[in-house]
This record gives sequence, structure tokens and C-alpha cells, in this order.
Amino acid sequence: MLPDDTGSAAESVALTKVNGDEQQGTVGDKLGSPLIVRVLNQQQQGVGGLTVTFAVADPAGGTVDPASATTNSAGEAVSYWTLGTVPGPYTVVAGLTGLEGDDKVAEFHALAGAGTPVAMAAQTPLDQPGRRQQTVQTAPVVLVTDRYGNPVPGTPITWQVIAGEGNASPGLSETGSDGKATTVWTLGDRIGIHKLTATAEGLTGGVTFKANVLF
Repeated sequence: MLPDDTGSAAESVALTKVNGDEQQGTVGDKLGSPLIVRVLNQQQQGVGGLTVTFAVADPAGGTVDPASATTNSAGEAVSYWTLGTVPGPYTVVAGLTGLEGDDKVAEFHALAGAGTPVAMAAQTPLDQPGRRQQTVQTAPVVLVTDRYGNPVPGTPITWQVIAGEGNASPGLSETGSDGKATTVWTLGDRIGIHKLTATAEGLTGGVTFKANVLF
């Protein structure tokens, strides 16, 4: 504990990071490692009984629990960080309550990635006219999102012609950084309704595109 009869002892302590910096996680999830800081005196001994606050720098950066913790006998204070719901970098600032100085604060950084895919939707018309043995005028595009509506990159999309005897190339493509995927759909040599489906493993339903070939 710090002596009660002097403020100089309090000024001589320093806060350092011990664990939990530079983590990567998924939006809306708690990070796997806790945020841990240690308060040391000039003799490099842990100082207990001091209050450390943990605050998310960005209002959208999630939550910390607890937001305030007391250092134990080893001088350590612990908090847990649940990330925000938008992908990107976030920061939590830990600081000694009532004390100022660069050695009284520490920053933790984390990178939030999109969650698992839960939905897929068409981004181009589901129905359009077409000509035999020609590519459709508007290439089919789908968007894959997580539970918060964030685009999910790297999701394999299977394209399959189910009517019209045409072809899709490639038959398998991945969503880009914007969560979108596309293919080149060439219609078959027949008049009538042509259909192309886009599906992804783990997602129910899929998306069906149609082309009405009149000539």
C-alpha cells in the first residue's frame, strides 16, 4: 500500500501492460485473453490497493468489464473486453485513477473481424431478359453478411445452372472484402426461362437468378 502521509509515493508508481494487447477477435465477442496491467513502484515492486479504470476509446468499440478494478498484492488489475459490432481496430485505455502522466496510462489495441455468415442476398436483379448463348447483361452478384449485417469476406459461393443448359464461370468464387461475389453467366441455346443458383455452405436457401430468353 502507499503511505498515507505523502503524495510523492503515488507519483512514483508506473502502470505497464502485462497481457491482452494486440488481439484479434470477432465482432460482438469477448476477447480470449483478459486485459492485465501491473502497477510498480520505483523498486519494481507491485503496489496493491490502487484503482485502475478501463475505458473503450470509441463509443462503438464494445464494453469492458469491470470498468474499474483495484490492484491486488502483485499490483495487477484485470478487465475483460467484448468487442463492438463493426469490424475494425479498437482501443481501450487503462489509467490510474487520480494520477496523471504518460507512465500512468496504457493502451490496449484489438482488431475486430466479421462474424460467421448468416445471410446471403442478391445485389443485382433476380430476373432479367437474355439472348441465347450470350452472357446476361447484368452479372449476378450476391452479398454475404454476419449477424450484425457486416460483409463477410472469404466465403465460398457455389454457382450452378439449374435450368437452360448454360454455364457459370467460375463455378466457385469467394466473397471479397466487400462481402460480394459474382460469376459470368452464359445462357444456353434455348428459348425460355434460364436459372442460376448461388449457395454457400451453412446458409439455408440460397439465391436464384432468372433470365427470360425470347430469341
